[in-house]
Amino acid sequence: MEKTAEVKHNCENHERCMEMIQAVLDGSATEEEMAHFKSEMSTCLPCIEGHDLQKSIKEALHDKIEKKCCPEGTIAKIKGKIGVAGLIVGLGLMEASLLHLYF
Repeated sequence: MEKTAEVKHNCENHERCMEMIQAVLDGSATEEEMAHFKSEMSTCLPCIEGHDLQKSIKEALHDKIEKKCCPEGTIAKIKGKIGVAGLIVGLGLMEASLLHLYF
């Protein structure tokens, strides 16, 4: 008969575990972190509950967020402002170079 692990009702590393849960859910966890998470997850009730809550929040937000394209007029205005800003910076650099040559 195989012995099952006893479920913990307190987590000694709750803050770190919540960070790891977030990393697992957003896909930034390393393979080592994933392995540790999988091995410990089933034995720690606060972490199980934290994972379920974070996953539910992430799924709810994903379902509620409506993705819309930016209007073409807005894109054109932004590109125009970036172009003007680049031109101003370029002229400033040319002026600085010319001043450097004279002095």
